[in-house]
Amino acid sequence: MDLRRLLLRLASARPHVLLVALPGATEARLAVEAELGRRGWAAAVSPADADVLVVAGPPAPAMAAVVDRVWAQMPEPRVRVVVEAVAHVSGTLDAAASRLADRAPGGPVGHPPEECTEAHDEGASAPGNSGGHEHGGPDHGGHEHGDMEMPGGLRMADLGEDRDGLMLDRLHVALGPVLPDWPAGLVLRVALQGDVIQEAEAEVLAPGSGRSFWRDEDPRHLAGGHLDALARFLGVAGWADPAARARRLRDELLAGAEPAAVRGQVHALTDRVRRSRTLRWLVRGIPAGERDVAARLADRLAALDAAVDGIPSPQPGPPRPPDLAALARAVVGAEFAAARLVVAVVDPDTDLVAAERGARHA
Repeated sequence: MDLRRLLLRLASARPHVLLVALPGATEARLAVEAELGRRGWAAAVSPADADVLVVAGPPAPAMAAVVDRVWAQMPEPRVRVVVEAVAHVSGTLDAAASRLADRAPGGPVGHPPEECTEAHDEGASAPGNSGGHEHGGPDHGGHEHGDMEMPGGLRMADLGEDRDGLMLDRLHVALGPVLPDWPAGLVLRVALQGDVIQEAEAEVLAPGSGRSFWRDEDPRHLAGGHLDALARFLGVAGWADPAARARRLRDELLAGAEPAAVRGQVHALTDRVRRSRTLRWLVRGIPAGERDVAARLADRLAALDAAVDGIPSPQPGPPRPPDLAALARAVVGAEFAAARLVVAVVDPDTDLVAAERGARHA
């Protein structure tokens, strides 16, 4: 075995995985995350850091274009896999690791193989794609501005009035739909003056199933949903260890553990989050709609404690699709660096955005 092949095999033992979850595929996403944790495979933070691209759910046309863009930005050797059924997660990841070690040519891997209906050439970029940024598909990466675009599809700066009445440059930037710990399919487009968001618009690129995976009378789902949201928030905040612990507890509940069995660990986690001076300093004064980030986080922690303690939660009625207009308003006036914290603490359930509602919410 030559040195290059040996190094490839060693690297394939613990590849970096970029997970792209689609609306309506929460169960598949959770199964993939749990399996990655069991294997000790690292989560990639960007396409440039990824060896394996895992798509949870069958891509809709708009999201398929985004996935193609992400795939085009990944360096060789690379493998792309699609997971549509929870039962196929382990076998699909085994196949991905094997192909990464051998650097075999071909398209996406799936289990069973006949379920894969779309072929891709691993050595080619997506049609019409020059390797633009991963935050949008071909229909969303560019904006009209005298038929001129910046490299990577970024919109050129224009002029706008700031809060003091001065005309200053505004830069248009899109967040999503492919970011770590980001709601599936969500795109948040903002207009910046300096580092302050002046305007915002939220959109879900692909419809979900119209029903939430978490809206279940089973108390394990109730607590698991809060743990999932907390893990995503802590991941965005950069606190990796408690985020990983929240995911492990979530996975135990979804695997059948009773809330009482993990109650002590959950309370230890929520107490640690509450006591963190660094986290309080990080979220202090960040507006998030009618309530700030700190207040929303406190609500989440209280609801999680109540769920594992067996305290029944009030029933607000049938779950409703997320208010994307309210989400967009929540980030206006915030600094750009705080936008992801706002989205993470709100944690909109994009599974509830059904096809008949359309994709656009401004």
